[in-house]
Amino acid sequence: MIDLSKVQIQDIVIHKVGNKVKDEGVVISKDVYEVPNDDIHQVLLKYFLNSFKFETFYKFSHEADLNLNEVYTYTNKIFNDRSSFHEQSVHLLRHLYEQSTHPQIKPGELYIVHFGNILYKDFPVNALGIFKSENKDVYLRVDEMEGSLFDVQSEQGINIKKLDKGCLIFNFKANEGFAVSIVDSVKKGNEEAAYWKDDFLRVNLLEDEHFLTDQYVRMCSNFYDDVIVATSEQTDKKDKLMFINQTIQYFAQHDEYVEEEFTEKVLQAPEHIQIFKTYKETYEEMNELPTVSQFPISHAALKKVKREFKNDIRLDTDIEIKVKNDNFDYLEKGYDEEKKMHYYKVYYNHEA
Repeated sequence: MIDLSKVQIQDIVIHKVGNKVKDEGVVISKDVYEVPNDDIHQVLLKYFLNSFKFETFYKFSHEADLNLNEVYTYTNKIFNDRSSFHEQSVHLLRHLYEQSTHPQIKPGELYIVHFGNILYKDFPVNALGIFKSENKDVYLRVDEMEGSLFDVQSEQGINIKKLDKGCLIFNFKANEGFAVSIVDSVKKGNEEAAYWKDDFLRVNLLEDEHFLTDQYVRMCSNFYDDVIVATSEQTDKKDKLMFINQTIQYFAQHDEYVEEEFTEKVLQAPEHIQIFKTYKETYEEMNELPTVSQFPISHAALKKVKREFKNDIRLDTDIEIKVKNDNFDYLEKGYDEEKKMHYYKVYYNHEA
């Protein structure tokens, strides 16, 4: 979906932003930075881009008018007029400073970068990157001196493998808020984590194939818990794991979700198919999802959500059964009348 193999830095400027509560101010670069050589160009690309997973995308939003979203507006002006790059970068800097009001927010360098030669969904686009470095690592520098002697010095610098905060704004569907990918090293739940995504960028999830794939796999899992378990006389963890695996296999083996095909292959039972359609309509309404019966499947998003569904059966006897892939045919459940306990029987040819 994203091809960065030929990406180039077209414009770059480096400012510094502090914490507003501490009155640290900003430092504005007088001009754009000229990348001196290809080696530095490659190092910068690695630092800026390697932390992005491209598993979830967002779009700019505003409760009243999209044009009132500051980052969206300044970015749009850069895309429409490259000569305004430095001017708009200063606006972005000042806007970030206004949002840097939590006492835990650290000062750091702010990089505004205009990229070219990117493929997004097979469309050639340019992109704007906004990156902030907050943490410095200590490095040792060893210099060889005369007489086979060595000198060791310590230096503070930026670890190019650790991007603290970043976003890539792809120039795609501008009227709908672009497509935005985000990096934030601060863990969710920390109070200062919200300022980058919610206060500075102000974005919502983009309802593309990544979003829909994630949401509809989760919907199928909820359907099993809310409907099949409630309407079946006897279900167990094995049955749910089989259902989830069949769901994931459908998504993994197809490039497009088609509701009629999915229900026939996975649900099969006519009574479940009709209930599923009703449940889906209610689920879409409650979760403010678009009403769709067909959409492209994102295998990157599927890989991410698949990790959350573990094929393990945990028993109250401190025994855990982990099933790889979908080998449920080798697992049989029963009930021992003498012990008054359930059991699982495992079939195998030899021990590994």
